[in-house]
Amino acid sequence: MPELPEVERARKLLHERCVGRKITRVCAADDSIVFVGVGKADIEAQLLGRKVVGSGRRGKQFWLLLSGGLSLLMHFGMTGEVHIQGETLSHYRKIEVDVGETWPPQYTKLELEFNHMRVAYTDPRRLGRIRTFLGDASESPMVAKLGFDPVLDPPSPEDFARAVMRRKTPIKALLLNQEFSAGVGNWIADEVLFQSQIHPAHFANALSREQTDLILDQLKRVCVTAVEVNAESKLFPKTWLFHYRWAKGRSHTAQLPDGRNIEFVTVGGRTSAFVPDVQMLAPPPKTEDVPVDRSKRRRK
Repeated sequence: MPELPEVERARKLLHERCVGRKITRVCAADDSIVFVGVGKADIEAQLLGRKVVGSGRRGKQFWLLLSGGLSLLMHFGMTGEVHIQGETLSHYRKIEVDVGETWPPQYTKLELEFNHMRVAYTDPRRLGRIRTFLGDASESPMVAKLGFDPVLDPPSPEDFARAVMRRKTPIKALLLNQEFSAGVGNWIADEVLFQSQIHPAHFANALSREQTDLILDQLKRVCVTAVEVNAESKLFPKTWLFHYRWAKGRSHTAQLPDGRNIEFVTVGGRTSAFVPDVQMLAPPPKTEDVPVDRSKRRRK
């Protein structure tokens, strides 16, 4: 699934290519799953003739700001992507759409034309979403409910520690909660916890202040580093787990270059990669018996 860095790459691409241009043609697929609350004819009519005046992103949600106060909001889901006709884009993992010389690409859900430039949003698995919103996109229901963005507005160490330590859930599951930390997906959460040397199933409310500070530092570092290289995975630091975590289900054992094994466990409904030599699971916090104040018992 495209995560914060991949989504930021797409937003940046659209911003660079589309801002200041007028939409001269719109072709939308007749897909009531991908398009939320708007049909093919309606979205084509809403977008046609508008000028792109800006862009935005929060977490995995991103949008184009259009003239007249309309926002075109997009979410990639598992396999969404944007393409520019005639351009080859880099990707952090194997993509499912081979653009080649064919245009529009297979699985195109929305195609926008700006005179001689064409943009396509593709989504093979139809788990992405496209919607329009009249007004400030940050106030739309899908964006307003999101938590902090590790790149745009990370919390202070004090606020992060308080928010984490009151949650009785595995830290990996908490990081994946978009209403807690927007934009964090499976590989980012695993990378952050590996760099922090914390097991993905470690309970959030059992973490120390030192550990929460470390998680926050690594969360910001991983996201900012990936964004700075435009989500080009070959430029990620060689010390990252990212490069070696994709062997699950293959015949050979996943390992780091130094020979340490990478193991996999399901946490929060997601497969989590971790290195047991440095990410040891601490026991869950014990629930203390609360003494009963018998003086306050109701008299009969």
